[in-house]
Amino acid sequence: MNLSELNFLPEWDEGRFKVGQADSSTDFNNDSGKLLARALYNQWREVFGLVMAFAENLADDGDQSLPASTKALIYENLLIVAPKIMGAISVDHYVLKMENAANIRTNAKQMMEQIGFAVLMGWADELHRQVIENAINQFKQLFKQWVSTFKKDSNEDDWGLFI
Repeated sequence: MNLSELNFLPEWDEGRFKVGQADSSTDFNNDSGKLLARALYNQWREVFGLVMAFAENLADDGDQSLPASTKALIYENLLIVAPKIMGAISVDHYVLKMENAANIRTNAKQMMEQIGFAVLMGWADELHRQVIENAINQFKQLFKQWVSTFKKDSNEDDWGLFI
């Protein structure tokens, strides 16, 4: 198995992702939030490849198997993060950026919980989990920097969550 084939997440491409459509007056290369988004996305690509390799090693013996169910949950969480990064950088509204950021955090945490469960059950290797956790910690550091670039605006959150 070629590990590079497991990472089908496309490389960052401003043209493909329509980065910054909401504010086309901003030069991408001079916008720290978008530069951090690129770094965050690229770090997620690294996590993505590691997690794909991890999940591919989980059993797949039928829909009723616990390893297969855990694998499906890992994939579900894994596949949500990249689109949420792209969604957050394509809007200018603080509330929408924060909603995407909250979804990223939730899915990354749930994915790590499922990976930890797979290791606890003996279906996967602890060392592989640690490698993924290290990559997630790097992602987390970039995430914190990225979220700090979000500018609060006058739009209200009608749910009262991001005020």
